[in-house]
Amino acid sequence: MTFVRRVLVTVVALVSLVGSGLSAQQSTAPASAAMPPVVTVTWLADWIGRPDVVILQLGNAESFARGHIPGAVRLDFDAEVIAPGIDGGLRMELPEPAALERALRAKGVRADSKVVIVFDVPTNFARAGRTFFTLEWAGLRDRVAVLDGGYPAWQSTGRYIATGSGKLIAVEGNVSIRPSGAELATKDSVRASVAGLGRRMVDARLAEFYNDERDNGMPRGGRIPGAVNLPFNSVVTADGKFKPRAELEQIVAAAGIGAADPLTTYCHIGLQASWMYLTLRALGRDVTLYDGSFDEWSRDASLPVGGARSVRP
Repeated sequence: MTFVRRVLVTVVALVSLVGSGLSAQQSTAPASAAMPPVVTVTWLADWIGRPDVVILQLGNAESFARGHIPGAVRLDFDAEVIAPGIDGGLRMELPEPAALERALRAKGVRADSKVVIVFDVPTNFARAGRTFFTLEWAGLRDRVAVLDGGYPAWQSTGRYIATGSGKLIAVEGNVSIRPSGAELATKDSVRASVAGLGRRMVDARLAEFYNDERDNGMPRGGRIPGAVNLPFNSVVTADGKFKPRAELEQIVAAAGIGAADPLTTYCHIGLQASWMYLTLRALGRDVTLYDGSFDEWSRDASLPVGGARSVRP
């Protein structure tokens, strides 16, 4: 082999190694590797088709049949992610672990699965956040992520779209649901926060509810004392995608939240707070969620409220 030929062979080999670096690392990553809380369309395109990746796309049967990400299975938010409503009870409650386990196993989720949650339309992005929180609470922390921008983001790239009822699950999954409670704040822990002995409270509602400028339909208006306002829609663009990380950090800091503050999110019933939980998790913050939210807090007349403009019967 001549000197020139040896040089050419060496250059080609080096170019091949450099060009395959990132995608090779992604395709050969161990199943146990932690997932980031939010993944991009590019990330999903690199991982799609792997047996350890399960794509759960939210939406009704009609919209799912019109188009979904290839290999996705439909997840019914109202029937499978939240508990059935009870007259007079709290809304948007966590499901029974056994019911959630059955639903996930039927969709092929295994003990080692990486689960990607996809919302169907931009206005439903908070439902993806709620699903993310529910699965983390259920024991899938570091194995579940939300697709940034959801199905519309996948569509916008011109990638292949599947139609029909979705992937046929030939073998039921074996995932076990074991709620740890570590992600969940309670009324008692929030009471401690109000007394200055716990986490910083983050109100994810719109400002007009935080400031009691609009009737919330609950026994009392106002907010949990000491809470800062970080509206759930302030961290996304009109198409449901997260704003750039640097901008998110600025938004969080402008709300008066310190870099090392342990946090608890809440809202009306736990939906908007779930999106803020996801946001703060993606930023690497120590965060829990008060699932009862202001729905539970406002019902208990022994608990204080701040910022209330009127006393409601």
